[in-house]
Amino acid sequence: MKSFIEQARQILLRDINPDFLEAFAVGLAWEYNSLYEELADDPALLDSYRDEEFNKQRSGCAVRALARAAKQHGVPYEFRRLSSNGQQKILVKAGRVILILEPIQTLGDHPATADYKIQLADTHGFVRQLELELGDMPHRISDWSGCILGVLLHGPAGAKFDRQQKSLGAVMLAVPDAGYAQWVLRLDLQSIAMYGRNLPAEDDIQDEPDQDDNVVVTSKKRNSESEFG
Repeated sequence: MKSFIEQARQILLRDINPDFLEAFAVGLAWEYNSLYEELADDPALLDSYRDEEFNKQRSGCAVRALARAAKQHGVPYEFRRLSSNGQQKILVKAGRVILILEPIQTLGDHPATADYKIQLADTHGFVRQLELELGDMPHRISDWSGCILGVLLHGPAGAKFDRQQKSLGAVMLAVPDAGYAQWVLRLDLQSIAMYGRNLPAEDDIQDEPDQDDNVVVTSKKRNSESEFG
């Protein structure tokens, strides 16, 4: 397992453009803020309803932030429709890393399994060949072989419906095991969202985070609106 973790760490550090990750993390923080403001601005809604809608819609926040960041930095991505339920999922290929999205409630959440995720998580987390029944959409990404699966995790700072607790409180890049049952490696991206720093040195990556610090992630100031155009 340790050799796989070291191999996965090297691939994450070498293949993912830190500017792309920064654009995603910062864009996601802004998306969370915008969703909060949209729901908070309607005086007819109760906070219980606002909170329920926020949890339903924040997955869309991550999709928009990821697609914009990928387009901005020339990272290949595509939307695929699942044959099982008709949902569309975004898949991004950053070098040898296939990225998907997953919302979480706390940093200690275990992976939320689904058939397509288990299929993606091949032996030791590497994908030998993508052979999923994901519909008949064009395959814009031609070669998925030899890639590692990375999952971008995101969640709010707290459960209460207010600006602080509905800001982006967790954003991480995780690598699951072969059965998509647990995380074998997790990289905290909160500081990227707050400060726009590059990927950390290898010693800064925690294999198994053992604390659930509830850190509020604030949006880094945008340079211009065209950044995500």
